[in-house]
Amino acid sequence: MQLKEIIERFKLVSGFEMKDVSRYLPIIADCKEFFEARIGACEKSDLHRLEHACAVYAFYRVSQLGRLDDLRSFKVGDVQMNVEAIGESAEKLWKTERENISDLVDISGDFAFRSVRV
Repeated sequence: MQLKEIIERFKLVSGFEMKDVSRYLPIIADCKEFFEARIGACEKSDLHRLEHACAVYAFYRVSQLGRLDDLRSFKVGDVQMNVEAIGESAEKLWKTERENISDLVDISGDFAFRSVRV
């Protein structure tokens, strides 16, 4: 997976300018590592799907940041952004994208104790 490609797709998905995207590069890189740890060898067409999904996941993660500090809105360039609306859109987009790549990687995020023996 190419970080440059993920960043370009992140810009498309988020609508952020590059100067704003640079603030989130560590999160985007973390998401890339998260995906790479869960995938093996894949076809080039599948790689593009995974890079796009990674960008969507990074956008979802970034959208969650504003919710943590109760930020309601912020300004990106000349555009005022509503954090709750962005978060809801990002979450919906991520759920759809996660289903689209389910044949390549399992990122269910579910955690459960099946049994514990003492």
